Formats: sequence, C-alpha cells, structure tokens
Amino acid sequence: MQANTCVSGRYAVTKHFISFIAAAFLASAAWAHGGEDHGDGAAPAMAGDVAPRTSAQSDEFELVAVLAEGKLTLYLDRYADNAPVPDAEIEIESGAFKAVAAQIAPGVYAVPGQAFANPGKYPLTISVQAGEAADLLTATLDLAAPQPGVEHAHGWGEWTVWGASGALLLAGAGLVAVRRRKMNRKHY
Repeated sequence: MQANTCVSGRYAVTKHFISFIAAAFLASAAWAHGGEDHGDGAAPAMAGDVAPRTSAQSDEFELVAVLAEGKLTLYLDRYADNAPVPDAEIEIESGAFKAVAAQIAPGVYAVPGQAFANPGKYPLTISVQAGEAADLLTATLDLAAPQPGVEHAHGWGEWTVWGASGALLLAGAGLVAVRRRKMNRKHY
C-alpha cells in the first residue's frame, strides 16, 4: 500500500507540474514584447506585390488609377450608383506628361505608364467628359522607394515560449514514463 501511495503522489506532483507549465506557456503569449508599435500611429505599408494606386472622386464620378505592367489603368464609375462609365473621354496631365486614355473595357481606361517609372509623388489632373457630365479630378500618385527588408529579431518572449514548450514536452514524457512504470508494476 505504501508503494502505491508513493506512485500516486509522484503522479499528482507531475500532473500539477504539467498544469503549471501549461499555464505559464499560455500566459507567455500575452507578455509584452519588443520591436512592435501598437500605438495609434500611421498604419504600416502593405507588404507584398500591391501596385501603386490613387483615387479621386467628385459629385459625379469616382476614379481609381492603378500603375502596373507599364501602364496606368483608370477605373471610372458613377458616384451615385458605382456603375462603370463607358465611352468617356479622359485626359491626364502630370507635369510634362499629357495623354488621352483609351478605353480597354466598359469603365476601364489606360495610358502608358513610363512617365511614372521613378519613385516620387506625381500630381495628376484628370479631365473626364462622359455624355452631358464633365468633371475635373485631382489625385497624387505616390511611388515610394523600395523599403529594405526588416531583419527578424528573436526577443526574450520568443525564447520563453520555446523553453516552456520544451519543459511541457519533457513533463509530458515524464508523465508517460511514470504511468508505464505503474502499469508494469501492476502486472508483476
């Protein structure tokens, strides 16, 4: 009876130790960590292959301009119902650049984009004539310089999580060993 109490006592201690390690592991995810700003500052730029874009709107039209694949593509919709505006006459100016947009689909127009090849801010003046409606829209196409990659740093919080995971794994292995030993003693 004495040996059985000893094994049960070890089992209870191991079980409490595993519970403690699991609680510490789960709590470590909420600990403060460095290298990140959670303030109300400006939102970080989107990562990935997002093409530069800008938009403009008036009482009559909404326009989105996207620079991709060597051309500036313009998406023109009516402000009231978001319906595409086909067969519009669109002229774009930006400094010395002047072009008339060609319709490539209903509500979708394009101009060559070579004038916007270098990083910088390009003010756009866009003249739209669609049937009886006419408007002058302005926008700025901002082509930021490529950002250097951010190096991933390992902080103490990350190492704590890995350490707690290892301790939890070892404690689980210890519990399995104790249970097997207990099962083997019952068979003898």
